[in-house]
Parts: sequence; C-alpha cells; structure tokens
Amino acid sequence: MIGQSVLNNVLESNLKRFFKSKNSKQAEYPRFDFIKEFLIRKDFNGFTSEDLFIMQFIKKGWGQDIATLSNMAESLVNLSIKNPHDKQYISLIDEVVIRSLHPKVNPYRKDISKVNKFGKFGYFLEHLNIVLGSYQRIAGNKYIELNEKISNHLLRMSMTYSNYHADLLPNANMKWSADQAAIIYSLWLFDQNNSANLSKEISDNWLQYMNDNCVHKSTGLYQTEVMGTKKYSKQPRGCSMAYLIHYMSRFNPEEAQKQWTLFKKHMMIQVMRNTGFREYLEEYKGGWTPDSGPIIKGVGIAATGLALNAASTVGDIKTYKKLSKGMEMVYNIIRRGNVIPGVNMVTKIGTDLLSSSIWLNAETKMEWY
Repeated sequence: MIGQSVLNNVLESNLKRFFKSKNSKQAEYPRFDFIKEFLIRKDFNGFTSEDLFIMQFIKKGWGQDIATLSNMAESLVNLSIKNPHDKQYISLIDEVVIRSLHPKVNPYRKDISKVNKFGKFGYFLEHLNIVLGSYQRIAGNKYIELNEKISNHLLRMSMTYSNYHADLLPNANMKWSADQAAIIYSLWLFDQNNSANLSKEISDNWLQYMNDNCVHKSTGLYQTEVMGTKKYSKQPRGCSMAYLIHYMSRFNPEEAQKQWTLFKKHMMIQVMRNTGFREYLEEYKGGWTPDSGPIIKGVGIAATGLALNAASTVGDIKTYKKLSKGMEMVYNIIRRGNVIPGVNMVTKIGTDLLSSSIWLNAETKMEWY
C-alpha cells in the first residue's frame, strides 16, 4: 500500500498545479452516464476492482457494493422526481434492485426469497431496504413484501438491545451509530411509502440513547461506535458524522441540523483555499482506513465527499457549493489519471462507482414527500 506521506505530497503537488489551471465545462450530471453504463451492462456478476477503489486491496469490498447501489437508488429517485416524464429511471432502478439481490452482492449467496432468517447482516439489509424503499417511491409495489419483511426484521433487531443499535455483521461486535441512522431511515422510508408507523418508536429510543450516552463532551458531536470496540469509538469521525446526518435529516431534521452545525464548527476546515472536512478532530491522532480513504492535511476524502451529500440533504447550499468547488478540482485531477504516475489504483479514489453514486445523490437532491 502507498505510504500516507507519499500520497499526501503527490496529491498536494497536483492540487497546486491544478488550481492555476482553468476548469473545463462538464455536463450537468457527468456521473450519471457512468452509472447508467454500469446498470445497463448485461454481464454483471458482482463488483470488480474496476468498479470499486477499495477492491484494489480488499477483495470483498467491505460492503461498499451495496452502499454504492443504495446511493444509486436515491440518485435515480431524485432524477425521476426532477424529470417525471422520463421513464428510464424506473428501468434503471429495477436494475439496481436486481444487482442488490445478486448472489455476488447479498451475503446469503442465494435467492433472497428463499432466506428464512435474515440473521445479523444489518449493514447489508439497511442499504437493501433503502434500495427497495427507493424503488417503491417511483416504480411501484413489486418488492413490497420483501421490503416489509426486512423492515420488521431490522426493527426487531434494533429494539432487542438497550442501546437500540442492530447487529451489523454476524461475527463483529462493532456498531456504528451512522448505520443505525440508515436503518431507521429505511424504516421511515417504508412508513412514508405505505402510511405505516414502524420508525417512530425506534427513532425516539435511539435518539434518546444517543443524547444520553454517546455525545462527545467537548464538541457535542455524536460518537462513532457504541460498543467501544475501537480506539476511535468515542471519537466523532468525519465519514460517520456526514453519513449519519444525511440519513437522520429525513426522520429527524431538527436534530440532524444541530449535529450539522456542530460538525461544521469542529470539523470543517480550509486547506489550500478549499473547504473540506476533517476525518478526526485536530487533537486526535488517527490514521486513514478503507472507510476514510486518504487523509490530506487532516481532510478526509470520504468525510468531504459524504459531507457534500449531507450538505445538500440538510439544505446548506452555501457549504455545498464550497465543497463542490474543491471536489470538482480534485475529481478533474484524478480523472486525468496522473495523481501518482504508474499507480493506477489511486486514480480510482474519486472516480469509482461509490464516490460517483454519492456525488450524484448530492447534486440531484430533491424532496421526496
């Protein structure tokens, strides 16, 4: 793996050179065609290292395949609402569901309709449930039985524990609060589509637990992980905060706005005249992980990309524009493939399907209900 200092120095050098050049004009949503091309491919048999940056060095991809599809689904709903007479988004979101259920993506490795017990795969199920809820929003009730079955399972898992956090993986004790926010959002989405009320109790209980037990004392931000399994568990992390705010903004916009304000206060910084978000608080010494991506002068690549999405979700257009400006600059550098000559995997950081799907979700954001 490339050394952090080498990556930092080369990226910084490229950023300085690019800042002196002019941005080229791009299509309104340049990432849509890339995602559409992926979805209309007929030979899909799971994600590859060409699709996801993380698979260059972690072959199983750490669940980024289903997270990618989840963001694709949200993006397609946004676009469908913007363009209600364009039916391509319905056929494309059907392909998102098909890929989400594929045995190379779902952890059960078989037809999910034949799975009797969903078990402790909360991470996969949270994103699949978002995909299914997104599908119903624009395409109908084809998957409503599966959506309801998963929703009830996630609710039961969440309510089982006194911390109101469902299990995310069968063999891991770690529970990120951001993932529980995504689970609750998926239940809220089911409620909105079906005039149901699955999300209210778990939403209230989870939020009360977070405010009573998981607030970082000096910042007021939510801690990352509730089981204490990691060195950083009690720290707020940039990628976690942005992820949590994006989802919580739907089912509890007031509390999400409070966290967003604190997030900007404590973790938004200026580097080389551009706005970004820290992965860790300045006083905490943490390294980059597959979740964070590279960290350049304290700025987390994933934290900033996810914050772009969160900014559009909470309606902070001023911050969104600042982040977008810097992201576009980095994107153009990386797209040229010259970040580190001869090292192809680094060029995927900001151009793979996950980053493209999150970005498309951010730039197409619409109210759904």
